[in-house]
Amino acid sequence: MHCETENRLYQSRRGERGAALVTVLLISTLLLAAGGTLIMVTTSATKTTIDSTAEMQAYYAAEAGMQTTLNVLRGNISPRTGMPTDTKINFRNAINLTTANSSGDSGTTCLANDPTSVCRLSGWLNYNYTSAGSVAADRVGLTSGYAPQTGMAYSVEVSDPDQTPIASGEPPRLLIRVSGYGPKGAMKRMELLVKRTNIDYVAPCMICARSSDNGDPINWGIGASNAKDYTGHDATSTSIIPTFGATSAPDVTTQTNSDSKETVASPKSAIIGNSSLPDFLQSADQARTFLADQKDTAMKQSRYFSSFSGTSGSTSSAAFTFVDGNCSLDGGAGLLIVTGTLTMSGNPNFTGLILVLGDGIVQRDGSGNGEIYGALVVARFPKNGNGTFLAPTFLTNGGGTSLMQYDSTAVRAALNVAGPKILGIHEY
Repeated sequence: MHCETENRLYQSRRGERGAALVTVLLISTLLLAAGGTLIMVTTSATKTTIDSTAEMQAYYAAEAGMQTTLNVLRGNISPRTGMPTDTKINFRNAINLTTANSSGDSGTTCLANDPTSVCRLSGWLNYNYTSAGSVAADRVGLTSGYAPQTGMAYSVEVSDPDQTPIASGEPPRLLIRVSGYGPKGAMKRMELLVKRTNIDYVAPCMICARSSDNGDPINWGIGASNAKDYTGHDATSTSIIPTFGATSAPDVTTQTNSDSKETVASPKSAIIGNSSLPDFLQSADQARTFLADQKDTAMKQSRYFSSFSGTSGSTSSAAFTFVDGNCSLDGGAGLLIVTGTLTMSGNPNFTGLILVLGDGIVQRDGSGNGEIYGALVVARFPKNGNGTFLAPTFLTNGGGTSLMQYDSTAVRAALNVAGPKILGIHEY
């Protein structure tokens, strides 16, 4: 009886045979699918990570190319062997194929959007890798023995977006395009617009004095000797600007009347309107900001001094000198910024732009012969905290002969030594 019951139970469930196998197969399929998906996601993530690393390396390579190019434009990198003798970098030479590129390149001027003439600065940068023998595809290897699959590199193209005529001198801006190359064919392109100088200054007069905001009179004297001459007639062109200038009518009258020996060329003096002033002379706050910016620039160029005595640069090697204190100048060339008292004894020779901002005192005395070509600005204001412009001082004493003459070329060259200013940067 017992066996018969079991047999009937077995017979009634014959249709359920193999259900366990099917269940196991379904679960196994799901597990395999989940495992496969996990493997695929992991593989994809790993590949994405590897690609991201390559792209990041290409980005770093492009950044390195921009920094190196800026170092070239700042004059911190010497030309490579084989470049013309005494080649010096400036914005004009950076877009002249004979002074920008090595002797293997041809042409005369780098034109924007012209693929047949590309200024790559190969006369200054060590290009050591050539892709498929193409000059335009040369790259600078950042690692020893650049290889496209494993290395990092960059290439540089420089052009003049304004197409400045050669007769007009140096271009005011340069467009720099850098391609960064990373492993596995990764590439990043960056574009940089650079201004020739970080200081905006167009001389409204040869010696400009920022008058006080409280009405105090300027302390002004140009010397009693008739051997001391002053002129705003440009030494290197036919342009003429006022010899002296101030921002108040009484100070202009004082400047004009100081010419008791008729040694000042006409126009002797003029009122300089606020719109004609550079930004750093329009308000004392802007002047303080300007000094802080130039101090930072000077520190980066190792040209910051708490005091200075001697020669600042030369006509063959103009220099940027920031003196955060008193300066006793023996001569030189370039851009000189003094926040204390500027003393010029013995009538030294200097070519360039002198900015006496802060204490605002210029003292010229002693005998001897000297010539200053360029321009000079004197302004007095509290260097720290608040406060407006105060009455500046410009005095000349003693014997000897001297000449102070406006020179637009000297001023432009002085502004160049301050270093380029980055106007904008982006990927493209």
